[in-house]
Amino acid sequence: MTQLNTPYPSTAYLTGFLRERGFQAYQVDLALTLVLRLLTPACLSQVQLLALAMPEANRSASVNAFLDHFPRYEQTVLPTLAFLQGRDATLCHRIAGRGFLPEGPRFASLDAFDDDSGDALGWAFGALGQQDRARHLATLYLNDIADVLRDAVDPRFEFVRYGESLASSQSHFDA
Repeated sequence: MTQLNTPYPSTAYLTGFLRERGFQAYQVDLALTLVLRLLTPACLSQVQLLALAMPEANRSASVNAFLDHFPRYEQTVLPTLAFLQGRDATLCHRIAGRGFLPEGPRFASLDAFDDDSGDALGWAFGALGQQDRARHLATLYLNDIADVLRDAVDPRFEFVRYGESLASSQSHFDA
């Protein structure tokens, strides 16, 4: 995986090239497909079981927050993805109001910017940046989940550059 919000451009070029030559070709972003499969209530339930099986002393702050607020993660993951994909703008104010999403360790970074106004993000988004504010908070939420996936499932997991060394170290891709 590279960046989820910026698909790798060569697949579009290759798809266009093949179609120009008369081949039936489809473009698929496998990184996005993987993440969308991971970020479902069913998959989060499996992650919860793996996290619960960990010795308590080995659980990170991310894993503990996930377990403490699991029902909210399970209920909010699909609506949050729909919001980020532009399929449900109605969640903007609920997410931006900071009462909709469970807030794990990634949200602690907001405290560094808290002034006495009570709006830790006011300096960055002002009164007009509700959409951007909500996207930022939703991204922190997804990063909290990514931290849980890394800590409880696969230590190589990241939304950016997941398993990069696996792909770059292959001398050939024969079956």
